[in-house]
Amino acid sequence: MHLPGLTRLSRLGWLPLAAALCTCGGPGDPIVLGAAGPWHLQYAMMSKRGIDLAVEEVNRGGGIGGRPLRVEFRNDSADASHGVQIASDFVADRRVAAVLGHVNSGSMVAAARIYHGELAAVSPTAASPELSGISPWVFRLISNDSVFGVLLARRASGLGRRAAVLYDNNSFGRGGAYAFRRNFAGRIVSADPIWPGDLDLAPFVSYYRQHGVDLVFVAGVTPSGRALLQEARRQGYRGAILGTDSWAPLAGERRDAEGVYIAMRFSVLEPRPEVATFARTFRARYGDQAPDGFAAFAYDATHLLARALREKGADRAGVRDYLAALERTGPYPGVTGPVRFTPGGDPASSRFVLLRVRGGRLTLVR
Repeated sequence: MHLPGLTRLSRLGWLPLAAALCTCGGPGDPIVLGAAGPWHLQYAMMSKRGIDLAVEEVNRGGGIGGRPLRVEFRNDSADASHGVQIASDFVADRRVAAVLGHVNSGSMVAAARIYHGELAAVSPTAASPELSGISPWVFRLISNDSVFGVLLARRASGLGRRAAVLYDNNSFGRGGAYAFRRNFAGRIVSADPIWPGDLDLAPFVSYYRQHGVDLVFVAGVTPSGRALLQEARRQGYRGAILGTDSWAPLAGERRDAEGVYIAMRFSVLEPRPEVATFARTFRARYGDQAPDGFAAFAYDATHLLARALREKGADRAGVRDYLAALERTGPYPGVTGPVRFTPGGDPASSRFVLLRVRGGRLTLVR
């Protein structure tokens, strides 16, 4: 276990009173989960929809021992300092039994030291390798970028032999870029960071054309992906372009995204019955909009915590113990796959599917 700086646990001790680790509330009061993410952004909005759908299902099924489940959403703007403040608020609020989030790696890494010894946090989609083993109170459903990068780089070796890597200069982008570079079988011609808001990518695309780059991997979210695709089409770049989960919304931008590859840890195109059922339910609830990985992992995280609360009650330490024991007691059967955790809080198994945009739609690459 490693923790940046002085932990709350070492400052406050083990909180020997049992009540310190239990949430308050009477038989009819709701059981509260905290949820943190940049809810104003499109990909996080999908996470929120996954959470809301799961909460509706839990409450239709009788809630948690007859008590309704409620989620308190806080917007951390994907910012580490905001994430720390929200984590402190959740820890101080004795109604909060556990936390869904944070959605992003940077805020989750920063908040982990606040949750340590106090409150279990299950991030649906924070993928930074820095989270592995950061605290026995922090878990995530999505595979970390190092593991994902190994799998992705091996598959991408069939898409090109001279690759360039472009990455958002944050924990998510750096982690994905590093793992890809270490495991790509061909030659890495260049690897460059870009800053949020700095989306003039013309010099990069020009370089790729001049130096025979036949594959560009982008470890970035939607804005950097959109900027690269627009510039690549403007300059007539013909090599393969590969992005990851957060690029799913770009599929409908037919002029720029046609032919682009997107590696996703979850897709409704997966031929599994539980995926088909979830997709039908999600579409019925949200007007025929298909769920993406952000929605699916958030949905699974919510149902997982609901099950933990049913088993252990609104007890913070009990919820943490339930999550940690899944590797021994058996996985939770999520729509994203069986959920259980390593001692470092990572998912015990990792997988992804490769998709390609064809005619404004995602198609499965077999």
